[in-house]
Amino acid sequence: MKVGVVGPISKDHVTLPTGDKVEKYGAVAYSVLALAKLFEGTKDEVVCLSHISLADAPSIYALLNDPNIILSHMHVGREEGTEIQLTYLNSQERVSQQIRSMSPIALKEVKLLADCQCILLMPLNETDIPLACAKEWRRVSHGTIFLDVHGLVTGVTKEGKRFNKYWENPREWLGCIDILKMNAKEAQWVAGHEMGHYKEYVEYATSVVKEGLTACWITFGDQSSLVAWKRDERILWANVPVVKDFGPVVDTTGCGDSASAGFLYSYAKIKNPLLGVILGNTFGSLKASFQGLNGFPSQPEVRGIIHQHYRDYLHNLLDDFLSKSQVMIHESKEGTEDESFVFHPDGHWYDNGTNHESGSNRQGTSTPGSRH
Repeated sequence: MKVGVVGPISKDHVTLPTGDKVEKYGAVAYSVLALAKLFEGTKDEVVCLSHISLADAPSIYALLNDPNIILSHMHVGREEGTEIQLTYLNSQERVSQQIRSMSPIALKEVKLLADCQCILLMPLNETDIPLACAKEWRRVSHGTIFLDVHGLVTGVTKEGKRFNKYWENPREWLGCIDILKMNAKEAQWVAGHEMGHYKEYVEYATSVVKEGLTACWITFGDQSSLVAWKRDERILWANVPVVKDFGPVVDTTGCGDSASAGFLYSYAKIKNPLLGVILGNTFGSLKASFQGLNGFPSQPEVRGIIHQHYRDYLHNLLDDFLSKSQVMIHESKEGTEDESFVFHPDGHWYDNGTNHESGSNRQGTSTPGSRH
């Protein structure tokens, strides 16, 4: 198997909630190294397509020096590369300043990943991966295209301040990809309106799957994940818990990038979005437990972690499947007024908060206005 990962390898200057300062490389480097760890001992390959600066190149090549990582498609230039200042307000919230941005991926580079079974698109801002390249990948590739939408709802001012923005050309992007990932805050900028109740996230996730996506994955930090997917013309969704007992939270930088790698590895192997989210959640939680990029456990250790932390959840999923009770996996059905409804078997709304307490609501983490 060959997986392509596209996006910047950022040089990060991080101020942690403790006030400690750390300098390291990040962004797609987390995804590439997580995949390489999962590929360890196999002939599977992860191909990194990024633009890096001449000054950073020796350190980046040393960091990504692994038999399962292909770096021959990296572009090195004197004025290249991405550099960001990250200041954490707490373990989950941060502000960022863009110091330097890599040049956009070029159309001529698309063919370099045409033979990949999966392509992971991870822009840090809206200029990193042009829509034209996504359209070309859709044309020339038969692989699964996964988009982490983060960069497409992130703008950068002339002064380098990063800010949330609405997603431009969402329908065109959705026509180019198979799997869409975002966090709860980003989901509101993707959808173009504020979301206050969990069922609104469910409605959005199921709506984009109905329009043709294979799956939509929305993460809620250290609380849970929501995934919607299509199976046999039915639109299904589920809430997947997050592992929390790996010890103290050390550094949440790269958790989303690591989670994407875990999901894609699982999905490439078994084509099940729900099980993909389980491995994605696991890798996101694991990343929060260590500093730097090289703390991912081996594949046998990961299997043990999933068995330990998700055993009951997986058993309940099996019971849910055999009994057809739809307590854990739910089906989205059309209402009588062309609205999307999600039902329990008794026909009532399923509105569960991210702490899995029935009837609770999750408040939005940002307040975008409605798109006009």
